[in-house]
Amino acid sequence: MFLIKEKRKHGTNLCIVQSYRDPVTKRSKTKRIMNVGYLEDLREQYDDPVAYFQEVAKGMSEEYSMETKPIHIALDPAKSLEPGIDLMKNFGYTALSALYHELKLDVFFRGRQRSLNIDYSLNSVMKLLVYGGLLFPGSIKQIYENKGQFFDKMDFSLNDVYRSFTYFHRYKAQLQTWIQERICENYGRDTSQMYYYVTKHYFEASEQDQLSKNDSSKGHRQDPIVQMGLFVDKNGLPVSYELFPRNPGDALILSPEIKKRAQDFGVGRVILVGDNGINSADNLYYALSGGNGYIVCQSIRGAEKEIKDYVLNQEGYTPFGEECKIKSRIYTRKIRITTASGSKKTISFDEKQIVFYNKKYARCVMAEREDVLLKAKDLIAAPGKYNKVTAYGAARYVQNIEYDKRTGEILQGNQPLHLDKKGLKEEEKYDGYYLFLTSELDEKVDDLVDAYRSLWEIEESFKYINSTYRARPVFVSRVKHMHAHYLTCFVSLVLTRILEMKIQKEYPLDRVLQSLRKCNCVHIEGNHYIQSYYDSVLDLVGKSLGVDFSMRYGSLYKIKENIGSTKKR
Repeated sequence: MFLIKEKRKHGTNLCIVQSYRDPVTKRSKTKRIMNVGYLEDLREQYDDPVAYFQEVAKGMSEEYSMETKPIHIALDPAKSLEPGIDLMKNFGYTALSALYHELKLDVFFRGRQRSLNIDYSLNSVMKLLVYGGLLFPGSIKQIYENKGQFFDKMDFSLNDVYRSFTYFHRYKAQLQTWIQERICENYGRDTSQMYYYVTKHYFEASEQDQLSKNDSSKGHRQDPIVQMGLFVDKNGLPVSYELFPRNPGDALILSPEIKKRAQDFGVGRVILVGDNGINSADNLYYALSGGNGYIVCQSIRGAEKEIKDYVLNQEGYTPFGEECKIKSRIYTRKIRITTASGSKKTISFDEKQIVFYNKKYARCVMAEREDVLLKAKDLIAAPGKYNKVTAYGAARYVQNIEYDKRTGEILQGNQPLHLDKKGLKEEEKYDGYYLFLTSELDEKVDDLVDAYRSLWEIEESFKYINSTYRARPVFVSRVKHMHAHYLTCFVSLVLTRILEMKIQKEYPLDRVLQSLRKCNCVHIEGNHYIQSYYDSVLDLVGKSLGVDFSMRYGSLYKIKENIGSTKKR
């Protein structure tokens, strides 16, 4: 490397360049390494700027030479491994580190820790739970035991991890505000309209309160059910979340906590997005009366005959992708709602109905039903093997089934058990069909379908993140810990959504995480490592985040320098 002088309009510019041979033309070329500045300005700081930066260029050349010249390593064939040693460390988490520090989450936790009398780092604990949870699924204990997979220093105990949950719960609202502000700074945020997704989650908790209540509405489960409301902007980036009791009768969009969060984050119009669980007359009415909107799923099998006929009538469908078709109409709907005084009244309003058919989904439903039918046929052949709980699912295809009210055992009735072929045939008609209802009459159908698809994506993301913490159901001993658990899930979701945005969703998230998980460095000898995996996903992620995943060999110093560079953003 050497210093050059460039004559420009405003003076003489100094620049450090490096010479190289073009692999195609075989000609010698130069590339700019560092722009130093104008000679006239530099004379105010240095007696002889040219001589000074010539020495800088010489030092950079020597450093580059040391980094690029061949290294000779002596290997002892007789050397054996010690019990418990692991020579592999993950380097792929550097991508997550880049996003974590881009949001300055380290600054947030260090700032809060100054007022706490604790001898472990909240920032380090959060990084372990996020990085480890996304890349190495397992329980909290398993994630902690795998902390040696990372190059970062994580000097804390497993008990410290559990103790940190109390502080994560304390700062959960502040952290959401912090993340919102950083996203606005880095990417911009349009809060004129946002989507509000409602999803259900299950817990097994030893401490029962008003947040987690037992509910057996889904699969006859006796675990406490908690609902989470998640604000998401038009770019798909999470804004805020809140946990609240599952109560289908509540007007979710008017929940005091949710309204407060909407005001805190300057959210304008909110579009409620959810499944059948929130598709109640009162929910939809209160959403509309507040100037908001909704996109919800409607059960076709439980709908009125006129809607069923519309779904099955093939007139009006247009292709939507390779294996899908779609049609829509505006329909005047009448609902009975509960007024503020508690009385009932009927109101009518226009609503868009969107029918969507997916051949792949139809095949999945048929395959799932086959398994249940096998169980139903076994139930008919040997009813003594089942009771009300174990017969769940298959029992809906069996006619004349009766249970003992006290024990739940299947009774031997006067009528023999047999398969409900008529009901089965009726159910098969609707395989692969979805019905969406929305207040957004002027929106394009494609955009509305994409908005509802985001609900599936969010549920899939949380199923994945939950699985990393064994959280379906989640085993917690305190409600505060349950809150802290979902805070780490929220941070993980934010990072993965930003990562998807950076790579423009060119690869699905599970494939990206798989590549990051496989990007490991194996210790050879001394301070030298060899990187064991590289693919097109890592190439794209690295270019998007400014991280070089392509280096085959590296010293421990160089690896930590690369990771450290992500923490200075």
